[in-house]
Amino acid sequence: MPSETSPDVGADSVIAPLSDSSLQSALEFAVGIAAAGSKIRPPLPFPKGLKPYLRFQRLPPTALAKVREAVEADSVFLGRLGSVATDELLDEVGMLWLARPDGWQVTAAEIVAKATNAPLDDAAELRREQRRRDAAEASAIRSRLEVAAVREQLEAERSARTAADVELAEAREELAALRRREAELQRGVKKRARGADSAAALAGSIEAELAAARAELQAVVAARDAALADRVAVHGEPVGDIERVRALLTEALALTRGPSASTRRRRRNPIALPGGVYGNSEAAGEHLLRTADVVILVDGYNVAKLGWPALSLDRQREVCIEAAENLARRWGCLIHIVFDGASVVGAASRVRRLVRVSFSPEGVIADDVLRAEVAALDLDRPVVVVTNDKAVIADVRAAGANIVASDTFLALARR
Repeated sequence: MPSETSPDVGADSVIAPLSDSSLQSALEFAVGIAAAGSKIRPPLPFPKGLKPYLRFQRLPPTALAKVREAVEADSVFLGRLGSVATDELLDEVGMLWLARPDGWQVTAAEIVAKATNAPLDDAAELRREQRRRDAAEASAIRSRLEVAAVREQLEAERSARTAADVELAEAREELAALRRREAELQRGVKKRARGADSAAALAGSIEAELAAARAELQAVVAARDAALADRVAVHGEPVGDIERVRALLTEALALTRGPSASTRRRRRNPIALPGGVYGNSEAAGEHLLRTADVVILVDGYNVAKLGWPALSLDRQREVCIEAAENLARRWGCLIHIVFDGASVVGAASRVRRLVRVSFSPEGVIADDVLRAEVAALDLDRPVVVVTNDKAVIADVRAAGANIVASDTFLALARR
């Protein structure tokens, strides 16, 4: 243990080491810093030799040498003590021992020598001791506040870390869901591709069947043309009727053909009904018949015989035409009425003031004329067919036309 005698500080003398008791304030400061650092999380490192003294408020003389040895053995801890030491907390010798400026040993020895040779001033020493205690208490308060602030900051960082972990977990779950969705979509694409291949093969088979049906139907048309030509030769009927029948049959044939490459891409779009309007109600019929630029094709006898069954055939036609004209006059719509049989007495295709009236050629029914008219009209033109005939309804609806029942047409025309 170093001697506590006064050192000789002459110019040629060797500087005596400082006694342990002269460093008591610095050693107690070192223990206080180690104790405060041990309470922080994570704790600040300090020499292990100080651990037995962390609870001491004032070190006993027997502990000074051991504390000094532990502090001087840890240069990092000693440097940290020098960076935080203040004159308020330490005496001059303690400050010099911790800060260690150039020539500190000589200065510290001189201070110790003066203190040893000076008369004992108990009152001054008590005042200095009180100042050191006051400074130590103030420092302790500041340390506690700093520790509280550090703990608060650490808690905030832990909360942020927890929130970040939750967000990361959610992001991972979302990524997994997206990957599952991507896999489902890929399976759907492969399935649709297989379905498209099957549909292409089926379409090829249907095209072949339609080609055979068209060839057979063309042979039938040719045979019919020949039969009509023979009739002209016998009865002297005008050749123009044959050409008209051929044209109508060609239009009817178009309805039985499979769609070409261009028509597969384009199709007539039916008129959409507004919300709340359904089926064959009068509201639906009125909406369809009053659509702008619509062409209304009427199955003449289907409407006439339903509406006026007690009248003669020619009178049924006239009353039906008058009812259609009344509707056209009120709503400004374009109506074309088709009756069966150009050979019927009084039959003659003509345009009345507001409606067009035509009769099917001999051997051709009005149903086929209606089908041919729907097929001949521009695909951009809306078409409504008035009939109760189920076969006509199926064919013209497949061609994109709307249907109004004969009963509904009569109810609207009689308003």
